[in-house]
Amino acid sequence: MKDIIKKNWYINSKITDLTFIICCPLIALIFLVLICEPRLKHGAFLYGSETPYWFAIFATLLTHSHVLLVFTRSHLNMDVFKRYPYRFTLIPLLTLVAMWISPLLFGALGILALYWDEWHSLMQTFGFGRIYDGRVGNDPILGRKLDIGMCFVLGLLPHLVLITFVPDSQRHESLIRYFELSEEMIQKYGHWLTSMRIPLVVFGISYILYYIFSYRKLIKKGYKYSKAKLALFVVTGSTTLITASLFTVADGIFFGNIYHALQYYFIVLVSERGNLSKITGLEVTNRKGINLIFLLVILPFMFVFAGLRQTTSHVEYLAAFWLLTSLMHFWFDGFIWSVRRQDV
Repeated sequence: MKDIIKKNWYINSKITDLTFIICCPLIALIFLVLICEPRLKHGAFLYGSETPYWFAIFATLLTHSHVLLVFTRSHLNMDVFKRYPYRFTLIPLLTLVAMWISPLLFGALGILALYWDEWHSLMQTFGFGRIYDGRVGNDPILGRKLDIGMCFVLGLLPHLVLITFVPDSQRHESLIRYFELSEEMIQKYGHWLTSMRIPLVVFGISYILYYIFSYRKLIKKGYKYSKAKLALFVVTGSTTLITASLFTVADGIFFGNIYHALQYYFIVLVSERGNLSKITGLEVTNRKGINLIFLLVILPFMFVFAGLRQTTSHVEYLAAFWLLTSLMHFWFDGFIWSVRRQDV
């Protein structure tokens, strides 16, 4: 049994897991290093004009296409769809109509999506970590809260610390654009932003120490800390810290979009091979054929709709629809992919 567990620490294969999950943030960082310039070189903080426009479009297309890709899991997989028919049909329809009727609700859900997107990204890293922990035989419940906190510290905290360095001349624009804060709130509390820097750094260091101490206690009781999870967390945390230290806020967003989307493409392909086999009539063992269908048919189809989203998001009723797809992506992932229920 020990040999079986040891050989199967990965989700798909050693090479693909290392490339498309564990080292994916490193690949995204390499993109930044090759294409973008460090912010100290050109003096920009929020967004540097030296970052090619095509790169911003590319990162945004990745984001929008992976958002739409969840529907292959929810609506094209009948085994999943039949479990939650109302969640996949009635609730999205009612939400869309409500946004069309109420501009206030539309705006509120837009702000919700902004923060939910960050949480969703952190939970993807968390989910992979929990899968790897399960592969070595751990209880899927044990250590969950510790890992959620660590994913926040590794994936988001460096970007929050970066915001505390925003120049006074750009503070107003930064808080409005990236935090959706009101003018009144900025005027009253904007000057507190810099004062949050040391508490955030102290919190991050303290939590890492607490995390190590807590897991040492669990390990002494028989917990097996996955080496794959450790590698994923170290790569994610170190590349996020480097990105936040050297590049602009916008480049940091592009960095996150790239690795998050690539990881998502991978896990959907791996998890949906059986369903694609049913749809196409290909044998499940014909992985090359199924991979080609995914890469040459499904992904291009998603990119077409992602491009359509980018060109029509200014249209009032379509804007609500595209926002709905993002909200559904976050929500669907929350209950479709569950390590606790062994649904991944």
